[in-house]
Amino acid sequence: MAYTEQRTDSAGRTGHVGRYRVDGRLRSTRRFTSRREALAEARRQEEAGKHAEWVDPAAGRLTVAQWFTIWQEGRVDRAPRTLEAERERFRSLIDPAFGDRPLRQVAHEDVARWAATMPSPTTGEAASPARRRDAVRLLVALLDAAVDARRLRSNPARTPSGKVPALPRAPKTKPHRYLSHEQLRRVADATTSAQARTLVLLTALTGLRWGEVSALTVADVDPLRRRVRVTKAFTRLDDGTLLLGDTKTHARREVPLPATLTDAVAAQAAGRAPTDLLFTGARGGPLRRESFDRSAFRPAVQAAGRAVTTLREALGLPPGPVFDHEVAAAVRALRSAAGREPADVVDPGTWDLVADADRARRADLTRGEKVSRTRLLAALARTTLAPGAEDFDTLTLHDLRHTAASLAISGGATVKAVQRMLGHESPVLTLSTYAGLFEDDLDELGDAMSAAFESTAPTVATIHRFPLRAAR
Repeated sequence: MAYTEQRTDSAGRTGHVGRYRVDGRLRSTRRFTSRREALAEARRQEEAGKHAEWVDPAAGRLTVAQWFTIWQEGRVDRAPRTLEAERERFRSLIDPAFGDRPLRQVAHEDVARWAATMPSPTTGEAASPARRRDAVRLLVALLDAAVDARRLRSNPARTPSGKVPALPRAPKTKPHRYLSHEQLRRVADATTSAQARTLVLLTALTGLRWGEVSALTVADVDPLRRRVRVTKAFTRLDDGTLLLGDTKTHARREVPLPATLTDAVAAQAAGRAPTDLLFTGARGGPLRRESFDRSAFRPAVQAAGRAVTTLREALGLPPGPVFDHEVAAAVRALRSAAGREPADVVDPGTWDLVADADRARRADLTRGEKVSRTRLLAALARTTLAPGAEDFDTLTLHDLRHTAASLAISGGATVKAVQRMLGHESPVLTLSTYAGLFEDDLDELGDAMSAAFESTAPTVATIHRFPLRAAR
């Protein structure tokens, strides 16, 4: 039961302090000149404790920056990259506005104003919608944790109903890029090493994230069972440090190893110990994403992505991205002129003829352009083009993961199977990420329902065998 005590401070002034009990501990209010005010405050605090609404008045004096440090210390189970991104976001966007402000002095209108006008630390202009949205989410989570820790009675970034009206509009996501099977083979063939070719195909046919595929060991791949065990992943920090830890969702999974890759994976693992990395850098350490992208993946994509255009230019045809009948006729004529069997498929041997034809059209090129042209045709000489092939825009390593989802769905995989392969936490995430790829299922479902219904239609023989009786 709340009561008061009379106290005298160091200056000799007499006042009253309210005493109350919350969570089994006896606590005190601040000093009041009136006994009645002290008792009323003690009763309010005690009543709030009974309804789980009590907040330690002293806890709210902690600044936002101090609370962020304490909050992050309790999140050691999160991925290092996640914690690093939170620290960067807090340091550059939140700390300048709220870092030195006590928690209890953060007001809703201040958060709303900051979310709308948040400046970029580099340009001084308004930060991008994506950056503002991430920063607001971080501040909301930080203040939610303060409420849970009984440092705040309510979250000032939320309305009384719990909404976050200051949250910037979600930015439009970049459309996914997908490769067909033929385009994927073209990219893989354009790489310059067996390791690069195997890595590209493995990523695009299993959907592994870069951190997961680069952390695979020889023991993680079982060619006999045709399974790949995904148990860990590399995370790259901003300072370049690579950390080996759990996967993004902290879950282990198995993905199918396509039979077409078993020999290539076995060759990649040959001569290595079970604990050795399957894919390594030039010095035997972990293969870094930026290095592989610069030296192997990007050149292969640039060559394979404009293969048809390059072929048409070398044959003296009008520019275009499609291997059509005009290109096929020119290829057959080129092979016939060289004394070879007429065919409209451009294989490595035919690319040699294309390179010879291209050299006759290089008079207007500079020396550097000629060197680039020679390298481009050398990369394409490892590929095969056939009628119907199309050029494609440049893509990133992560687009190989999107390609895996696209190829799996087009091959008839269920949402649950795609979810398990990609390591998504739920089928809802898979559906929301690749909803557009499932639209064709509606057409197939309609056709199947129609065919099933039509199959039940009575035949002519059935109609004659059971004639309708005339009405009496």
